[in-house]
Amino acid sequence: MDFTAKYPALANLYRRLLVWGSRTIRGIDPDKVVFSSYLGKQYGDNPRCISERLHERYPKAKIVWLFDTYHSRHVPENLPDYAKPLYILSKEAFCELGTARVWVDNFTKVNVLRHPKGRQFYVQTWHGDRAIKKICYDIGLDDGHRIEEECDRVLTASAFGERMYRTAFRYHGEYIRAGSPRNDILVKNDPADIARVRAKLNIPEGTKLLLYAPTYRDNDAVLPKRAQMDLDRTLRCLEEKTGGPWMCMYRTHYFTEGIDLDSVKDRIVDVTAYDDMAELLLAADMVLTDYSSCALDYILRDKPALFYIADWAEYVSTRGVYFDVREAPFFTAENQDALEALIRGLTEEKVRRNCTDIREYFGYYETGRATDAACDYIIERLGSRRKFPD
Repeated sequence: MDFTAKYPALANLYRRLLVWGSRTIRGIDPDKVVFSSYLGKQYGDNPRCISERLHERYPKAKIVWLFDTYHSRHVPENLPDYAKPLYILSKEAFCELGTARVWVDNFTKVNVLRHPKGRQFYVQTWHGDRAIKKICYDIGLDDGHRIEEECDRVLTASAFGERMYRTAFRYHGEYIRAGSPRNDILVKNDPADIARVRAKLNIPEGTKLLLYAPTYRDNDAVLPKRAQMDLDRTLRCLEEKTGGPWMCMYRTHYFTEGIDLDSVKDRIVDVTAYDDMAELLLAADMVLTDYSSCALDYILRDKPALFYIADWAEYVSTRGVYFDVREAPFFTAENQDALEALIRGLTEEKVRRNCTDIREYFGYYETGRATDAACDYIIERLGSRRKFPD
């Protein structure tokens, strides 16, 4: 049996000793930054944006990325050559954490590792601060999700997010209020970027894209029900509304059974494995979800985001939520007929007003320069061994 699984307390103690020992013996490298995204599951999200921009602005930075695989052949193909990949639970990884000047993450550390304040710095970007589903302490989880003692700065994209961090993580520290780095591309909304992503996806010119992105269900007692939405009818409704062809990008979650795609298989692009959700949002002409916060990033483009909530009562009974989506300023539908009526009634003015209302509801901080704001903080602390005041 794996040592870490059989003796987790001893494994955690061993890892903390590795961090402390490497820091004590080797000292802190003033130019080293260690990144991780979703506990090492990908090279992406906010940490990727910061890593790539940091390399551009501060080429001396020694960039280390942690992944949840043992073998180098599993390292993401899009990882740049300048980034050093390591297995997230390896001895080498904990030694790098012990000697890095800065840690950047979008999830909590595996063992709530400690670092000396003022000498090492932990920047927490999280992966979405406008959640519908309750998380961590807000649903009674107490398994190391705290960040109040870990972080020196938390990136935040909204006033709602700050309130969530205070309750879900019990964090009462300082923020960088500039938005989410992954959303800078959505704020910019550059037609050249849109064309580039659509070309990568091989989308025919003149074809509009619906992004369908259902979230997960975590009720173990009752298997998740399939969504009742008829995707074929939905696409035909969109085509009647706009007078042109539509295709659907489908991004599923492994907890979600999803929908029957056979009737529209010729008009489906499965983007589940696509590594950059922001690019998919950039390529889409409309987003359709149930309870995923991706729609709340998408509205930065002043385009329609629709919530299909046929199982709202069941969902709420099995998973806590921060607010009733039916009372928020969202476009919602609880059955197929209502969804099609919603689509037929959309106008550019209604969509713009809806997006504005949503931004006001959450108190958005998105500036389009969140990546640089994070890099400003990091670069100020690189290149020097001096201690910063708490």
